[in-house]
Amino acid sequence: MAVSNEDVMKELTRLRTEIQQLREVVNALFNAVFEESEEEWDSAPEKDEFSLYN
Repeated sequence: MAVSNEDVMKELTRLRTEIQQLREVVNALFNAVFEESEEEWDSAPEKDEFSLYN
């Protein structure tokens, strides 16, 4: 199957856009985690707070 350069460039542009969106999401999550960790805890976290199934 022959793919034109135009199709390849469109796909490349789409993938670059998706990568940029993922970077923004990761950056927002990173910032949220570090903002939360800067706050002092009043008590130790409950065991269930770290469950992977929540």
